[in-house]
Amino acid sequence: MQSEVIDDILSVEEKAEKIIEDAQKDARDMISAAHDKAAAIIKEAVERVRVRGKEDVDNAEALLEEHLAEYEKERQELEMSEERVDPAVLERAASRIVARICNVDTFGSLNG
Repeated sequence: MQSEVIDDILSVEEKAEKIIEDAQKDARDMISAAHDKAAAIIKEAVERVRVRGKEDVDNAEALLEEHLAEYEKERQELEMSEERVDPAVLERAASRIVARICNVDTFGSLNG
């Protein structure tokens, strides 16, 4: 009778140890899965920000090219014009052009 009780106790202890081992393994697996999911979410967010930043840079570069082409056209028209412009007026105009180019924001509109 005592040996049966001892066998039952040992059997219950083995089952308890197995339950604990399984729970620890499940916990490690859940933590690993959560870590992988978080890493994937962060990677996707970083990629979205990188793409958006590249689009902003590309838009700014296109806008700058557009402005430069516009100003080059105006410069060529002035050079071909038979009228002569006072150098002080040209200097003020160039300063204003530079100021406007430097104040272009990331959305393509002019500040000021």
